[in-house]
Parts: sequence; C-alpha cells; structure tokens
Amino acid sequence: MNIDFASNSKIKELLRMKKSGQFVFFEGFHTFEEALKADYIPDFVILKDERMLEDQFFHNNVFIEKCKNLNILIVKEEAIKRLSSEKSPTGIICIGKFPEQRDFGQSPWLYLDRIQDPGNLGTILRGALAFGCGGVFLSEDSCSIYNPKVIRSSAGAFFKVPFKKKNFKDIISEMRDDLEILSFSPRATMPFFNFEFKDKTLLVFGNEGDGISNSIICASNRVVCIPTESVESLNVAMSVNIVLAFLYFKRFC
Repeated sequence: MNIDFASNSKIKELLRMKKSGQFVFFEGFHTFEEALKADYIPDFVILKDERMLEDQFFHNNVFIEKCKNLNILIVKEEAIKRLSSEKSPTGIICIGKFPEQRDFGQSPWLYLDRIQDPGNLGTILRGALAFGCGGVFLSEDSCSIYNPKVIRSSAGAFFKVPFKKKNFKDIISEMRDDLEILSFSPRATMPFFNFEFKDKTLLVFGNEGDGISNSIICASNRVVCIPTESVESLNVAMSVNIVLAFLYFKRFC
C-alpha cells in the first residue's frame, strides 16, 4: 500500500473529480469488500484517520492479495464530510474509474424506463443479482447508475450486474425477431404469472410516478400486472423483485 497524508491541493483535485461525474465514489467497508470480490480496485481510498488502518479489513487475505499497490490518503474529518454523500460519513471513501461493462447473461432482462430514484435503482440491482437477472437496461433519461446512493443501496451488486443505458428502439431493432417484451402496469388485467415466459424475455418497468411511456407500451407483446389487495400499486423496486423472485423460484419447480 502507498499511504500518504493528502495536501490541500490533492483534496481540491478530489472534489473536482467528484463534481465532474466521471468517477465512481462509494463508501463503507462492506461496499469496498464487494467491489474487491468483483475485481474492482479503486484508484484512491480516503480515510479520516490513519488509525482506521488497524481495522481487520486491511489485514484480510482478499485485501492484501488485491491491493498491494493501492493508494491510501489520510484526510481530516472536515474533508471527508465534503467528499462524502452521506449524512453520517463512515470515514472511508473509495474513488475510481467507471467499471468495465460486463456482458449480459441469459434472460430475463430488465428495461427501466425513466427511473429517477437512486435508492430504487440500487435495490433493483440487488434483486437482479439475487434472482439471476441477465442484465439491466436503463433508458437514457434514467438517473445515473453511478450515483453513490445507487451503489450503496445495491449492497455491492453494482459491481456484478451487467447494465447499460440504451434507447428502447435500439434494443428492439437489434433483438425483435425473437424477443418477448412484457410491460408491467397496475392498470393491466392479466396477471404476469399467467404468461408463459419465453427464452428471451425483456421485462419493462416504468417511472415511479408516470409508469411506462406509451410508445413502449405500444411496442410490447403484453401488458401485465402484479395482482394486489387493498393497494393500487407497488413501489417499482418491490415490483421488479417480486417478478424476478417468481421467475427464479419457478426454475426449481
């Protein structure tokens, strides 16, 4: 490890990096550990106190093996607060380049239309990893998947789930011949579990307030719903994970 105390000029550089939106910032030992398991090594690790290096995390085999040349910067707590996106910073911030795009796996895949809440997106990534989703497409006007809140709420899934921002028309023009598109709407009448899922299925979920855009609805093979009692609709992250869990468990039945 290369350990140093950050100068004021270095802190200013890190703040510029954060403002640029061209680097990944994430916080906490757990997220760092999940990043390492996915072979993602940050460019810098910022600590609020050099005594944090005594933590067992820095002495476990995974860290020692993968982070021999890691740059660790010790900064004052005031700088941590400026660099952090948390109300109560953990005291450890990792900074690095955008991770390399992963190849999509087998169906089902997700398409998220204009998702705006970073917490929802992170929870969806976590469910996608848990229930074997092959990859997540996002509309180009969805929130940034590199938002620190997305990374935190994904519990490390950000580093493992394939994702890509892509226009819906481009997806269907490339895959339409054998792609089944299911759009989810609380106004639909057909329960999603009555549908026979095919080998190449794209599950479409929409904006937290407005749902799926009409153009996507019109291009879908089916518009289906998640039947509920006593509520009109569900949170989009909950909806996605219900469907992915159902499909995952169905494989074993």
